[in-house]
Amino acid sequence: MGIDFTTLEVILQSLLYNPNKKKLLTLGRQQIHMHQYNINFLLNKYNLTYFNNKYTYDDYCEDLLYDLGFLDIDSLDANNYQNATIIHNLNLPIPYNLKNYDYIFDGGTIEHIFNIPQVLENIINLLEIGGIFCSITCNNNFSGHGMYQFSPELFLSSLTEKYGMQILALYIAENNTESHTWINVNDFNKQNNGRNIASFKSNKEVYIMTIAKKISNTRESLITNPPNQYSYENIEWN
Repeated sequence: MGIDFTTLEVILQSLLYNPNKKKLLTLGRQQIHMHQYNINFLLNKYNLTYFNNKYTYDDYCEDLLYDLGFLDIDSLDANNYQNATIIHNLNLPIPYNLKNYDYIFDGGTIEHIFNIPQVLENIINLLEIGGIFCSITCNNNFSGHGMYQFSPELFLSSLTEKYGMQILALYIAENNTESHTWINVNDFNKQNNGRNIASFKSNKEVYIMTIAKKISNTRESLITNPPNQYSYENIEWN
């Protein structure tokens, strides 16, 4: 999906959590899918100075991310057709010799990968303590785009203290919308018996957007000790 208007605003929101900006990993090479005036609009909204670089629609995103302050950027993909710096299939465990990252950006990659538990396990393993995982992926009306459309329950179940993670923000949003229209999924935790049924009555594409932080290396494995669904384990069974 790349970096569009909504995606860039999620990234800018994630930077408010003061992540270390030294080492960033993008899952896949992400392209810019917005025009310069929209980039400038969002930079102004978040009180950031306009960048000297000018971006062309479909440019790869590395220059934009460098301008946001990141110092060392890698990209990871299953093959080299877009010249990623790391070639690895996230269906499989990551090699132990890969470095860890302060920020991992998923701009619409994980929905294309079959083995989602291993994908999330890999992401957690690749993060430094305090590192940020920022994901913008499919929630609804993306049929045919990837293999999956995700419920908030997936992230609420897997990105928990038990697995060394903490969710900082979780939203669903219609494509190409501003943050004041987004639904904060955490607002729904105490309604509907804890089931997160947040939704838009819309035929537009709907994103699910997650900002999470790694808090510990002392954790359970999603592979060997997988979670139960969040609303059952945390609400109904209790």
